[in-house]
Amino acid sequence: MENVLRALVFDQQVSLTMIDTTDIVKEGKRLHSLSPSSTLVLGKALSAMAFMSACLKEQTGEISLSTQSDGTGGNIGISGNQALRLRGYIENPDAQGTEEQVLGQSGALTIIRDDGYNRPFVGSCAFTGKDGIDGAFEEYFKTSEQLPTFLRTAVELNEKGECIFAGVAVLQPLPFADAETIAKTKKVPLTDVLKSVQKQGLQQATEIYFPMPRTAEQTRFAQYKCNCSREYLTRVLVTLGKAQADNIIQEDGEIKVHCHYCNSNYVFTQDDVNELFK
Repeated sequence: MENVLRALVFDQQVSLTMIDTTDIVKEGKRLHSLSPSSTLVLGKALSAMAFMSACLKEQTGEISLSTQSDGTGGNIGISGNQALRLRGYIENPDAQGTEEQVLGQSGALTIIRDDGYNRPFVGSCAFTGKDGIDGAFEEYFKTSEQLPTFLRTAVELNEKGECIFAGVAVLQPLPFADAETIAKTKKVPLTDVLKSVQKQGLQQATEIYFPMPRTAEQTRFAQYKCNCSREYLTRVLVTLGKAQADNIIQEDGEIKVHCHYCNSNYVFTQDDVNELFK
């Protein structure tokens, strides 16, 4: 089911993006066995990166996030692409505390965006120390891309720590937007918009808060999907060469590969290596 809605609003001067990321966050929690606190922080970061993935224009476009901080959750890594396939991890899946404690007060966020032109853009910013994930991403757009961006994420958990709703709502004035439109955009209660998405769905929430006229409206599907596989890693082993693969097995007994994004383990034995290079 399509869970991404994008459109131009306010006389085509502002880009609107709303995404229901509930299933994405649920899958991240399941794969990594996340605590409620880690679910909240990684879920919000995944939601924000779903928005950034939706902004990629070329089919080969990719984007990645990495953080370094003093938070109880440790570092975060997330990758997405133009096909809206997201994957991510948090260093300490058992982290406890508030969003600010898990994310950290002192740290930095780095974005690497490849729009498919083989000229990756790298941008970064220091944490603001306020507004958690939302504040970090708004600061990134302000300092690294010079784009006024109004972004709110939401992750709601029940008493068992299960994700019952997650989403992101973003308003991004275009470069030619006038001051009056930007002021109007800033006043939109994005937190309330997300509550409406949870209760009424994307389309109805759009009708309530952004009635016609809207232009360039489109819907898409985003999901949590890792691109690792045994076949892919087999191709990586080939690049090592048989001699190096044999040396690893002689030292460790087997070749182990762990994917941080989907928490999967892959094991290659001497028989696997012999079969690969025969």
